[in-house]
Amino acid sequence: MIDRREMEDRLEAIRGWMKCHGFDAIHVTDPANVRYASGFRGEPAALWIDAGRAILATHERSRRWALAQTATFDVICPDDPVAHFGIGIKGRDLNVGVDHRIPHLVLTALRETWNAARVEPVAGIESLRWIKSEAEIECLRRSQQVNERIFETILGQIRPGMTERAVQGLILAEMARDESIDGPSFAPIVAAGGNAWEIHHQPDLTPLRSGDMVIIDLGVRCAGYASDMTRTICLGKPTDLMAEIYAIVGHAQRAAFEALRDGVTACEADAAARRIIEASGHGEGFTHGLGHGIGLETHDAGLRLSQKSGELALRAGMVITLEPGIYLEDRFGVRTEDMVVVRKNGAENLTRISHELIRIPA
Repeated sequence: MIDRREMEDRLEAIRGWMKCHGFDAIHVTDPANVRYASGFRGEPAALWIDAGRAILATHERSRRWALAQTATFDVICPDDPVAHFGIGIKGRDLNVGVDHRIPHLVLTALRETWNAARVEPVAGIESLRWIKSEAEIECLRRSQQVNERIFETILGQIRPGMTERAVQGLILAEMARDESIDGPSFAPIVAAGGNAWEIHHQPDLTPLRSGDMVIIDLGVRCAGYASDMTRTICLGKPTDLMAEIYAIVGHAQRAAFEALRDGVTACEADAAARRIIEASGHGEGFTHGLGHGIGLETHDAGLRLSQKSGELALRAGMVITLEPGIYLEDRFGVRTEDMVVVRKNGAENLTRISHELIRIPA
């Protein structure tokens, strides 16, 4: 669990970031950022943080939950939080940061209301969220443990003739039975045969057939923290090409894992996996980046491992996914995804499920 000391440290880090980047205050409404900064899980919620104040605005009906969930913010219940915060900046030349994903119309309205302030979208809290504390890592470890149990449970129920959507239903039903989780971290992906070419395929009524390779990508959310794992299974006996592709993807993932350490760039990690796949002659089949950051969101904003990541350096405490894949158009695909922690001199894998090809009787 995240204790009060850690929440106080987060608030101090946010203020340190503000000072370093020249912001007098930040206004936060993004749910993941609100939870990270204050601990509050409810709605509505808006935060105001400056050098001397940390304020959480919510509706009166949510007051008691807000008071119970945050010990580092003053809780208020104004009719109009934007107008309320504006009172404190009226006539003052202040630089105010807001969530970088805020809709343009909302940003325009804030600028008009706070006409004495410069209002700029920023990703300050998102970047602070990239590096996890040990308490957060334990939350992510627990989330992945539950995710693996669900995956192992549904494996014994998969049979040829079931549709992709039926397999997805098995996953969601098993998640619904587990009261320890908040729910799925994303809609489970089940992609049989050639459907794997669409890497984020939405399960449909395609039946699973004997001989199919099937990609299953699933995740849950526990205590707010997401998990994300992909395994490729085979219904029956794989062809020689299927077994070869599966082995190449596994080799690429291991190469990326072995390249991880504090200071290595996201591009270098991606390149470690990509070299293996390109050397095999299947470079054109690896059509996405190596992975992404994960935490209070399934994709930590801005933390991506790909050829386009520039000089972004990975740091100890980051939790990322490693998910190389090879996809043969209209034939089959293979992807294997683990959640790993970057450590000072290496990495720790939070995913314990075997990397051996799982075969379902057909």
